Amino acid sequence: MEQTTLPGGWGTVPGAGGYVIGVEIGGRGQRVAVADGGGRVLSQAQSIDAAAPAPSVVETVKSLVGQACRAAEIPLDRVSRVGVAFGGPVDSARGVTLLSHRAAGFENFPLVNVIEDALGIPIVLENDARAAALGETMYGAGRGSQDVVYVHLGTGVGSGIIADGRLLHGTSGTAGEIGHMVVTIGGPICSCGKPGHLEAYASGPAIVSRMRQRVASGTSEEKRAWADGASLTVRVIFERAHDGDVAASEVVSETVQVLGMAIANLITVLNPATVIVGGSVAEVGALLMDALGSHVRRYSYPAASRRVRLSLSQFRGDSALLGAVALALPGGGG
Repeated sequence: MEQTTLPGGWGTVPGAGGYVIGVEIGGRGQRVAVADGGGRVLSQAQSIDAAAPAPSVVETVKSLVGQACRAAEIPLDRVSRVGVAFGGPVDSARGVTLLSHRAAGFENFPLVNVIEDALGIPIVLENDARAAALGETMYGAGRGSQDVVYVHLGTGVGSGIIADGRLLHGTSGTAGEIGHMVVTIGGPICSCGKPGHLEAYASGPAIVSRMRQRVASGTSEEKRAWADGASLTVRVIFERAHDGDVAASEVVSETVQVLGMAIANLITVLNPATVIVGGSVAEVGALLMDALGSHVRRYSYPAASRRVRLSLSQFRGDSALLGAVALALPGGGG
């Protein structure tokens, strides 16, 4: 099983010389951070075009790297390595992106080779959820733990799993794809086309879609209460559930129960010290986490859950970018 060792050990930041760059390519567009050899971010640059095709993304990344280096007053020839966190499945060993649901041209795209040719710097590639697990474990909510599960709830559902201090990839690089864990028989259809997967319950689009379906089949009073479809967001659904809206409460209850069972299963099987929940759905905070903690404790195997800590992501939208920095540090790319 291919593994990546976190740089510098646990709870420490390596003090190597030189500089590194972290790059995030995902739903927030392209982001670049320049950091010193201790992992301290010195400057950032970003573009918000999340739907740009692969060749355009490479040119944008090249431009952003130049901007960030100039802002930090760091010449490019002093950068030793670049870590890339990509919002989709990747083959890290080959340096290839396998697919992007939001942008064209990333199917079996040799991203590492193309960016290396553009920058002349060694590149290491990782899926964004696994990169976020590294970022949170090295700098954030998982710091000090050697066994961490990071659960990402956004436009999709994924995770990064760190066991005995090593990031797991699996035989075919799909370790951590918990969004495609089967949680019900004959449930809603997942983005991958199969029924009953976790992503069909716990991703942002799935929560909104199920809320629309619930309102469409509800009473005339419920239809009136939810008539403004433009305001239908994950946060609004959770807030209205908290305020007692019956339709929203049903959707939130189902979401939290299914997610709680999935996380409980991960705790039972992997016995982590820390489970971190991040992504745009998790930004509702206590509206999700209070109920989720109750369901996790209810369904987990007691011996496995006794010492586990369930936590929100410390860095929210920055976890993957910091993870990309961590990948580029000495030892971060395996």
